[in-house]
Amino acid sequence: MKRFFPCAAGVWLVAASWVTAQDETYQKEKPFQFKLDALARQEWTRDVFVTSASTTNEDRQRFQARPALEARFGRVRLGVGAELNYSSDKNYETASGATPGIIRDNYKSRDARVDLAFADYESSWLHAQAGRFEMPVGLTEMIWDKDLRPQGAAVTLGVKDRGSLKQAGITGLWARGSHVFDDGDATMTLISANAVFRTGETGSFELVGSFVDFSDLQGMQVSIRRQNTRVAGQIVLDYDVVDFVARFRQGGTVPIQLVAEYGWNTAVDDNNEGLWLAAVLGSLQSGLGRLEYTFAEVDKDATLAAYGADDFFWVTGWKGHRAEVGVKLLTRLSAHVSGHFVQFKDAPRPEERDHWLKRYRAELRFKY
Repeated sequence: MKRFFPCAAGVWLVAASWVTAQDETYQKEKPFQFKLDALARQEWTRDVFVTSASTTNEDRQRFQARPALEARFGRVRLGVGAELNYSSDKNYETASGATPGIIRDNYKSRDARVDLAFADYESSWLHAQAGRFEMPVGLTEMIWDKDLRPQGAAVTLGVKDRGSLKQAGITGLWARGSHVFDDGDATMTLISANAVFRTGETGSFELVGSFVDFSDLQGMQVSIRRQNTRVAGQIVLDYDVVDFVARFRQGGTVPIQLVAEYGWNTAVDDNNEGLWLAAVLGSLQSGLGRLEYTFAEVDKDATLAAYGADDFFWVTGWKGHRAEVGVKLLTRLSAHVSGHFVQFKDAPRPEERDHWLKRYRAELRFKY
């Protein structure tokens, strides 16, 4: 396995070079469009807490491909896509074949499944979507992991280009069974409003306010233990989350983006707040490199933890830092290294609350 990652990466570099060269011929948008997102990852997790006197390490490799085909007929767009995963581990079963007591990921490590299957209609003031589609609201990964897809319907009403107002709108979304480990009952209802204002020739300032209600949680896989309060393994609290996001973007030679988010679960009185701060310098679309830093501190019942980003090992009940460097290798291929330093601040064992866990990653990402 140690040789498998570099060998696969080398083959992928050759394939990516060929696809990129072919793509230069097809710059105009066509009625039918093929898309592909793929990654190859090596991950090292260090100092996983076992007892106050011992820790353990975990290493794994992951390969993912997300091919999709879209067809456009005037204002109507249809799309279908797959998610193909292969990892060195099996996160959905133990060595004996039983379901593990803890699942920390938002994907099945060896799986082929439908990723997208949608229809949408878009005009100057209306955007309607149905099926399984990408999240249309600008939440951060504290609330919604970008790898997950809402399965339901969404409608956005809005305006564009009104003086200094670049865009404004309100979105309603209803989704059910949107998690890979969901038996089909968990429901999300979301109402969100946003406004984007121009700031100079290349800058913008965006405000997003959302209310997210998670309900019918009995069908969630019990093994997705993301530190929400549970009784006998079952989720017992309600999650009615008010969420605010502010984003500042500045273009130019070295683009800058600053993000601040505050989330608050109004359905409970304690351990119900989350803070997410991020800064991005550079761009892999217009430049050759990108630096990103994220700090987050999320109480254990700030949001329904099954849907937040799994990159930080814990999703709620933690605080920590993430730093990432990305470098463009080819037009559509980039290399990334990242480090995650996290603390399980709301751990049920007091001796674990001051313990810091480390996670390191090396990735190749391809986007076509």
